Amino acid sequence: MSSQRKHLRSPAYLRFRRRLITGLFLMATLAIAVVVSQFRTTYVERELAVKTQTEHHVKAMEAHVLYSLQSVDLSLIGFANAIKVLNAQQRNSPEMMSELLSSRGSTFNGEYWITFLDTRGVAIATSTGNNINGSQYADRDYFKAHLDIAMRGKLFIGEPALGLRSSQRLFFLSRRVESAKGEFLGVIVAPLNVSRYLTVFENSRFNSDISIALVHARGKVIAAVPNFEASFGRDLGSTDLFDNVRRASSGTYKTIGNGDNFTRIFSYRVFEKLPLIVVVGSNDSESARLLQQNSLIAGAGLILLLILIAGAGHFSLRTYTRQEERELRFRALYSASREMEQKLLANEEERKKNEESMKLAALLFQNSGEGMMVTDADGRILTVNPAFSLLSGYTEKEVIGHRGYELTTSRQDINFYTRMFKSIAHTGQWEGELWHQHKDGEEYLVAMRFNTVYDEWGNPFRYVALLSDITKKKASEELVWRQANFDALTGLPNRRMFHEHLRQEMKKTDRSHLPMALVFIDLDHFKEINDTLGHDKGDLLLKEVAIRLSGAVRGTDTVARLGGDEFTVILSELHNAGDVVRTAQEILKQMSTPFNLGNAGDKHIAHISSSIGITLYPEDGADAETLIKNADQAMYAAKQQGRNRFNYFAPFMQEATRVRMTLVNELREAVNHDELRILFQPIIDLASGKICKAEALVRWQHPVRGLLNPAEFISIAESSGMIVGIGDWVFKQAAREVQKLQALGLPDFQISVNKSAWQFRDNGSNYEQWLDFLQELHLDANSIIIEVTENLLLDTANSVSERMLALQHAHMQISLDDFGTGYCSVAFLRRFDIDYIKIDPTFVSNLSNGTDGVVLCEAIIAMAHKLDIKVIAEGIETPQQLAALTAAGCDLGQGYLFSRPISAEELEKQIKNELPPVNNSLDIHRTTCE
Repeated sequence: MSSQRKHLRSPAYLRFRRRLITGLFLMATLAIAVVVSQFRTTYVERELAVKTQTEHHVKAMEAHVLYSLQSVDLSLIGFANAIKVLNAQQRNSPEMMSELLSSRGSTFNGEYWITFLDTRGVAIATSTGNNINGSQYADRDYFKAHLDIAMRGKLFIGEPALGLRSSQRLFFLSRRVESAKGEFLGVIVAPLNVSRYLTVFENSRFNSDISIALVHARGKVIAAVPNFEASFGRDLGSTDLFDNVRRASSGTYKTIGNGDNFTRIFSYRVFEKLPLIVVVGSNDSESARLLQQNSLIAGAGLILLLILIAGAGHFSLRTYTRQEERELRFRALYSASREMEQKLLANEEERKKNEESMKLAALLFQNSGEGMMVTDADGRILTVNPAFSLLSGYTEKEVIGHRGYELTTSRQDINFYTRMFKSIAHTGQWEGELWHQHKDGEEYLVAMRFNTVYDEWGNPFRYVALLSDITKKKASEELVWRQANFDALTGLPNRRMFHEHLRQEMKKTDRSHLPMALVFIDLDHFKEINDTLGHDKGDLLLKEVAIRLSGAVRGTDTVARLGGDEFTVILSELHNAGDVVRTAQEILKQMSTPFNLGNAGDKHIAHISSSIGITLYPEDGADAETLIKNADQAMYAAKQQGRNRFNYFAPFMQEATRVRMTLVNELREAVNHDELRILFQPIIDLASGKICKAEALVRWQHPVRGLLNPAEFISIAESSGMIVGIGDWVFKQAAREVQKLQALGLPDFQISVNKSAWQFRDNGSNYEQWLDFLQELHLDANSIIIEVTENLLLDTANSVSERMLALQHAHMQISLDDFGTGYCSVAFLRRFDIDYIKIDPTFVSNLSNGTDGVVLCEAIIAMAHKLDIKVIAEGIETPQQLAALTAAGCDLGQGYLFSRPISAEELEKQIKNELPPVNNSLDIHRTTCE
């Protein structure tokens, strides 16, 4: 105790204690600051997450409601167009109108029905078949609104109300019905049952804290969950919702809900050009609960941390005290040993005393719990204690004469040892960590302290090293660090480490002035994998995704998993902007390659793809949060465009616009430089197997990009107005070719030409010039088949209908393309007197998927034949499809089974050769296609 008290009064000890207390105080302060900061960050992130969740949710609800309204509006437009062509007697006939309104199904899946009111507001008929003739609705807003001529061509949406007869909770969509001359004929009304939205809203609530409401712009609630019964028809005009709506058409605010008095974060969106508002609220009571819970956890954790820091300080003081005591004892030991050597011959009695001291020193050396090693001034090992042998696996005889650094591993380079030896030379000591290698080859980490023993002249005489194994301690610290910063499933950096890496790469970009890209990746159809194969296979898929993503980027790039099926890649220091595109394309390729999630005896193949959003720093944002938001938005844009693609953040859309303008200019030059080409795909008479028609298909022989399909330039031609000139050119090329083919002895041969809706509008092609050109070639008008889509028939413009009917009056035939994919009804087929319908290739491809595909095609063919319309099947690729269509009575067919699109010369050659019937030469055709 006296020696300890003397040591405590030493200046070295006091200096160490002051430094230790200062360090512990700084550590405690830093810990408090980190806990407070992390607590605040967690709370803010929670509230931001709730806000983002409601914003995404309200967009989804808006899209659903808008889609349902558009579906109902299409029905209103269709029936309004059908009613306008009826005479007054037919319009006022309840039986006639009831048959017309119920032609597409009397209940429309029970979601709405159709009612026609005459010019006085008196009901004539309804699609449900109920007798409402004579009922008065003139006082209803959905009728009175259309008395104003300003509502011509506009959709009216009324406030919610109880049905006059049904007593159901409804809101009403209506349109004004006019004659071709603009005379008011009545109102077509569609009452919508509010319960359809309640079901969708309720199913989309992934927890009970979510509230969803559809509100009329005049303030009344149409549909809301929860508490629908109490909320229906409630006026919200004086609430915070409408205070915010008056300032902006969309936004987010926080207030107390009117229905249940819960504090919520609300996001709302006002429908464009429609008097509707959708609002989604999320209860932030979870945030308050987490705030209280995290406060208790953080407080308890902070107290525990301070206790550990205090304990560590106390332990360090005791350790320091013991180390200095050991050093003093060893110094005294070796000093005594030196003196004993000098006096050994002079004084035998003194020699015996020194022998006792040596025995005592040896006893201490041999029984020390720490490994000890003594070297000479040149670093050669003189002796080691048993604890050292236990630590290293080497006996004393095996290491004597060797240098100490021979026991270390190659993890420490020459610079490390240079610094260590310099410290020992200048200060007489060194303390640090080194990797040693056990005799059995295993590496272990030791904490080592070197001290120098000097002779009486001040020269280094011996070096004493103390060693202790800290491998497990370091491994435990490493495990804790990895758990906090890396994803446990994939081994990739987690969200926390990703944010740290992102900020570091942004600083690096600021120094190097080389741009950085943030890539946000979301897996398409991952939920289906979990639902069908199970979550264990889903986890295995995520591991494989992490491996492929890491292999698709450079070694200097960072791949992280944010959670779920969301991944990010940080592409740092980009020397070439094209590197981003190549990386995104490689990721798309890797993600769309099938994943084998089973073993040799249990094969599970998963097919997914990915949607990628890309943003650049510093062009797109100055901080990490902005970049993450930008990348996320770009990813959602990629999903909306069809998935399995990448998309840049909006500012870089300017580059896409520039490319589009370049393509527009090149397309103008293509028309002038004769770069457009016409190919023909034969159409086969399935009964005889002979070529009887062909479809004209336009291609662009681009001087750089090669042969381009219509999908790559037709939309540009339509938006720029060049479609009119291109369409007229295609028409004339097809007419000249059909003239040649008819001259070969096929007077009834026809060529079909695709026409865009743009060519039938007021500023479109002059169809009369088409007929004049056919007369110049001495061709009948029915030599050309005009091929249009269902959307053209739904076009409400009078000019479209007039031009279509004018072509038919000239005996030019009409073919309806992609039948079954749009909204065309039997009424439109009758009105426009369609000659051919073309079954969409998706229906043909489904012929092999059981009986449903066959039944659907048979139904289409039977319906067409009842209407005296011939049927052409597109996309026939297999003999099985051909056999099924022939058995169903299909008239004509085209597809790769017969021929790919070919040039005019090849078409003429095939016809001249008079090929045998297709049914007897499928192998020949298949070989030609291949």
